[in-house]
Amino acid sequence: MSEQLDKALQQLQNSILDQLTGRVYLRDYTHAAKNFLPGGQGNAGKVKFTFHTWFQINPSAYQPPTGQNYGLLVKTIKLPTFNIDVQEMNQYNRKRLIQSKIKYQPIEITFHDDNMSQVTAMWDAYYRYNYADAWNPIVAPFSTAPAIKDYNRRNIYDPSISGDTEYGYRGDARGEGGNRADGGEKIPFFNNITVYGLWAGQFIAYTLINPIITQFDHDTYDYADGGGTMQNRMTIDYETVVYNTGAIGDIGPDSDGSDLVTGFAGPDSYDRRESPLEQGGSNPLDILNRMENLGQGSILDDIRTFGQLADGGLDSIIDSAKNQIKDGITNAVLDALGLGGDTDTPTNASTPSIVNIANQGTVTGANSSTQAPDPPNAGAQD
Repeated sequence: MSEQLDKALQQLQNSILDQLTGRVYLRDYTHAAKNFLPGGQGNAGKVKFTFHTWFQINPSAYQPPTGQNYGLLVKTIKLPTFNIDVQEMNQYNRKRLIQSKIKYQPIEITFHDDNMSQVTAMWDAYYRYNYADAWNPIVAPFSTAPAIKDYNRRNIYDPSISGDTEYGYRGDARGEGGNRADGGEKIPFFNNITVYGLWAGQFIAYTLINPIITQFDHDTYDYADGGGTMQNRMTIDYETVVYNTGAIGDIGPDSDGSDLVTGFAGPDSYDRRESPLEQGGSNPLDILNRMENLGQGSILDDIRTFGQLADGGLDSIIDSAKNQIKDGITNAVLDALGLGGDTDTPTNASTPSIVNIANQGTVTGANSSTQAPDPPNAGAQD
């Protein structure tokens, strides 16, 4: 009986302290913490939805009027796949594997078909840059007086097809819209496409060098699909892949975005205001910091202002606080004795003061006494 009473009193003490100080209720298990938290959650698996894509378009080929951050429209993107040609040889009855070449398999990108048709405009620019079909039926790139061309005119019996040769792929240097450039070689439309995987303040970059579009698919309109959204699919082939890794860097409210993850967290597209997942005033460290500022009048001014706005003034606020503390102690006693308390009383499953989402921070409990060290900097990106 004495042992059960001591246990009940200990639970009562812990419950009261939890409610009065706002201590963290959710804690990690030691085994998982030692395996996955060290090194900035280095052993934890990457999640699929934290990524960023940057399309480096050659400005001489196309300058998007809405900017180049098409990564905001990427829905899914396949990472590179490699096939290596290996030939099996026989060396005095011993198996030998001889590798000869590496093949880079195409990847597929799925875009949201946005209301401004930005992805379609990019495809149209690529289409015009490489294929003369898109210049018809109205085009006269070599004449100062543009003429209207009849795209459907049958010329198979004409003695000459002069003027109707602007079809198909054109390898000569052309500017935006297919206009002939003043000399020079035909430069690639895309310099590169880089996919950034993000986690715990770090990134890994997969850069596809000299990519070209090998297939582009528009979606299908469907009256029967009342909840669907349109999308575009693009298949990309490329010459090689370059890897880089490092720290994302400063993306705070006063920065212009990451210096290494191009196009990420810029002020034009991202809201960088901090939104901590915490209960206001429930963190003991926060309470201590506020108490240190009492002489500066910060918390007293808050109380006076709120007291003037509330019905009944400051006295009603104090009475309400007393009632809340009394109810909390009552519920804590009932919980410790196994009699159950008010359903409003926090339990061990309630939300802690701060709980970081997996792979989005370095600790699972904000008040944990053991926090993982800052992740190592993998170095600058080449």
